[in-house]
Amino acid sequence: MRAKTLTELWRRGQLRLLLRATRLATPYYRVAWLAAASRAGLLQRLADGAVPLDRLAVEFAPGGGGSDGLRSWLDMGVRLRELEHRNGAYALRGFLARRLADPDNDAIAALLEEVATLHHRLLLETPERLQSGRRFTLDDQDGVLIARSSRVIEPFVQEAIDDALPAHGALRLLEMGAGTGTHIRYAAGRNPELTALGLELQPQVADLANRSLRDWGLADRASVDKGDVRDRTPEAAFDLVTLHNNIYYFAVDERPALLRHLRGFLAPGGRLLLTTGCAGGGPAMQALDIWSANTDGCGRLPQVDEMEGQLREAGFRDVRSRHLMPGESYFGFQGRS
Repeated sequence: MRAKTLTELWRRGQLRLLLRATRLATPYYRVAWLAAASRAGLLQRLADGAVPLDRLAVEFAPGGGGSDGLRSWLDMGVRLRELEHRNGAYALRGFLARRLADPDNDAIAALLEEVATLHHRLLLETPERLQSGRRFTLDDQDGVLIARSSRVIEPFVQEAIDDALPAHGALRLLEMGAGTGTHIRYAAGRNPELTALGLELQPQVADLANRSLRDWGLADRASVDKGDVRDRTPEAAFDLVTLHNNIYYFAVDERPALLRHLRGFLAPGGRLLLTTGCAGGGPAMQALDIWSANTDGCGRLPQVDEMEGQLREAGFRDVRSRHLMPGESYFGFQGRS
């Protein structure tokens, strides 16, 4: 490049802008590439060591795309310093690539995939959808992926469960929005006398939860039904009702009626536990707010005092909230019937 070209770009103020924009794009490329590499199984494939390109082509490009197409994609991983390429073979290099290859970190891998897919669409499509009146729907969301990524906040939900659930004594739990069943599993491990019924709106997620409960040896103590809790006639047979990360699947003005309906499932003195992201959080929480505020049937994230007020409006007593996640707007709420 000639000095004159650089000088002209500098004079126009475009050189500094171009450099900053280019640097900004690199983290985006890293998130998208890592999400794809994890979803494709490449990170797990390379976890045990380097693999030659020709062998990877047989496994990851069997559709006739050839090794050149795969090589160009793998070389993006090299350029991002997540892979290394030596003697015709590819291996894991970066901290993120190496850690995301571990199955124990699946929730974080799912979170990156959620950012690269759903959050990308939310940021890109929302302005046009607001102009046209075309809202998102639940079908725009991969329920299994969301259930996986939600496990990132499991330790904080478990802390809230510990606070609400006694460790001993017969107890019947109703969980609305069971996800993968992991919160039921934790509750059953904390109290060996607990039995549980979960309700899940998305059939494929309910199937996943029941398979998991069987694998964990809990099928005789817990199960997950498919359907909407609002379609069930309340029976005051449960000691604890829980809602984890799903109150925003209901419109704001519908929440008091929902909570009142759930109170009908509680035996006298029973308790409701609700955990949720609230307004005022970081970028990931803001993305959740965009999703919930722009999706049919859903509603924006609640304010903390608003959520407390709606619980009282629904007839709950001794309502209290607790900040669960340092640095993020994530809270637990409790109330008694």
